[in-house]
Amino acid sequence: MIRIAICCGGGFSSSALAAHLEKEVQEKNLSDRATFIFIPISLLAKRQDEADVAMACPHTEWKVKEDSKKGLYHIPVTIIPPRLYGLMPADDFVDDAEDILELWKQGGTNMMTFPDEPRPLAVRRTVSHRRWLKGESKEFK
Repeated sequence: MIRIAICCGGGFSSSALAAHLEKEVQEKNLSDRATFIFIPISLLAKRQDEADVAMACPHTEWKVKEDSKKGLYHIPVTIIPPRLYGLMPADDFVDDAEDILELWKQGGTNMMTFPDEPRPLAVRRTVSHRRWLKGESKEFK
């Protein structure tokens, strides 16, 4: 099971997103695959042992980059692309978290991105990266 932290600055929308995703995990019987928690981005470096992967809200990209340069994270931290924030179902978030963790284990460095998606703002898919590669979704137009 992978522990996924949803991170944000203030925490209003991201704490709601984490709670929604955790509820969906329970409803879809995905609890053997993942669990979601909320951690404020300002506390992630101190609380990263509570998660295997951190997925941060788009507006915190500058903080993730800054902290990554300082070597503060020992878990992979990725930015949730703005087009996906709040739109993807829990199983797609889990897919992305699993795949980011696998890239990390292969020698990835923070801020983690998929090789073909180096800029979160430019991501145009509507599903998990693995499903998008399989052609299961069209890009937003």
